[in-house]
Amino acid sequence: MTSPAPREDGPPPPRRSVSGSMALKTVSDLVSRGVRMVLAVVAARALGPAGFGDYSYAFAVGFLLGELADLGLHIYIAREVARDPRAPIGALVRLKLVVTLAAAGVGLVVGLLAGAGSPRRALVWLLTAAWLMASFVEMLNQVFRGHQRIEREAMVAITMAVASFGLGTAALLSGLGALGLAWGLVAGHLLALALAVGLAAQLLERRQWSSEGAALPRGFLREAGPLAVVMLASPLYFQIDLLMLGWMSTPQAVGDMSAVQRVIGGAMLLPGVVRAAVFPAFVASGSASARRRLAARTFVGLMAAGALLCAAMWWIGGPLVRLVFGPEYASAVLPLQLLTTALVWMLPEFAIGPMLFATGQQRPYAALWVASVLLIAAGNLWAVPAHGAAGAAAVKLVATFGLVAGEVFVLWRVRDHLGTR
Repeated sequence: MTSPAPREDGPPPPRRSVSGSMALKTVSDLVSRGVRMVLAVVAARALGPAGFGDYSYAFAVGFLLGELADLGLHIYIAREVARDPRAPIGALVRLKLVVTLAAAGVGLVVGLLAGAGSPRRALVWLLTAAWLMASFVEMLNQVFRGHQRIEREAMVAITMAVASFGLGTAALLSGLGALGLAWGLVAGHLLALALAVGLAAQLLERRQWSSEGAALPRGFLREAGPLAVVMLASPLYFQIDLLMLGWMSTPQAVGDMSAVQRVIGGAMLLPGVVRAAVFPAFVASGSASARRRLAARTFVGLMAAGALLCAAMWWIGGPLVRLVFGPEYASAVLPLQLLTTALVWMLPEFAIGPMLFATGQQRPYAALWVASVLLIAAGNLWAVPAHGAAGAAAVKLVATFGLVAGEVFVLWRVRDHLGTR
């Protein structure tokens, strides 16, 4: 891939430090995840376990399709822009559009399969549209992240969360139910997409979007292919429990698992902040020793945070669920405690996993993710009918340990070559 000539109107803006980026990302995630958590609690109480289960099933389908529309493009764009802020991305953006339209077609079919009389049909269509827009927003956020302009990513993320919260809560309080909530998310995500496009147009040169990005970068398929597999497997890892519970168990079990995932999603704030700041710095560094230190500190720090969260949830999980979601969600306590235990390993993975891509280890990275998802699916075939949400959580606990142990082994194996690009 040939980089365009440098601008003549002055140097690019200075890049933020890792600590500065982490501070901005922390504020952004605290606000956006906080208001989304509050919206989930309001929805859980307003809709009840069964209604919330239908909404959560459609939410899982839409979220999954939004994640699948990544196909490795997001982190690939972040890496390319981190290496060269003036790298052309036009071909990648056009590929993203094609993948998004294909995912929309899948969402249309899934909605039709729900049946004309089912509330899930319209919910699947609306939430698929909402999360495909959010996926495009995430791609543009990766551009901001590659430039280490976290303030723009923060502005977009907060706008999307606050707008969705305001519109969704208003719909619920107005008695519009799950459909009104879904329309609120569509409107909030559309507003954030418009803002992200405007900010990206200000940041990038016109030629980065158009003719000079007409061809995919050399080696794109070789590098992005395994990463696309990861991007397919990763959302399945997070959503397969809801999907299999929806197929094989009761709406109550789906509602329980959805409530659990809302709490777990809040815990993922920390590794998201760390990855947003650490990954560009890791990519930009050519020193093997610096990369080793960054990887080791990231892993140890996040594992310690996961252990603290695990201990806290086994102590206060029961009262927390009853206080936040209500006594009808009491059966969600054990799944919550089991999945919080999995965070001891999942928090480090979320931050160090992309380092495997940065060091050219995308093939073992992909193989580990695929093996984990297959293990979860096979285990759930027995665990979900027999033990519901708790069985699904236990299976994921075992699979997560295997995934992270494999990633640590791969990183350790290439420890002397971490500075090689």
